[in-house]
Amino acid sequence: VLKGYLSRASIGLHTMWNEHFGIGVVEMMAAGLATIAHESGGPESDIIQSPWNERTLDYSNCTGCLASNAEQYAALMRRIIKDGSSSDLAMKIRENGRKHAKQFSDEVFMNAFKGALLSS
Repeated sequence: VLKGYLSRASIGLHTMWNEHFGIGVVEMMAAGLATIAHESGGPESDIIQSPWNERTLDYSNCTGCLASNAEQYAALMRRIIKDGSSSDLAMKIRENGRKHAKQFSDEVFMNAFKGALLSS
């Protein structure tokens, strides 16, 4: 069911403050959504690298957006919706987010875990 909803969406919102990690953010990025997460906790420190905002001129490395209040969420959604989900900005965020989310895959985790076990 969740994959069906994600496949029809173009923007993913995650509003939880100070979440320890944020697997939902990773799932939205992996599904190719332009993801907007709260500017705190794991989404800020570990997941969304090079966040885009209205002041970001070069969005070539942006993997998503961060917001800390309703006005910021609204401004980011407005820009992405206004430009369209297939605009250069949205497509770059979606493409980069999808690539970046791969570092949190089961395969990457298992390989790192095996490496840690074998090196001790």
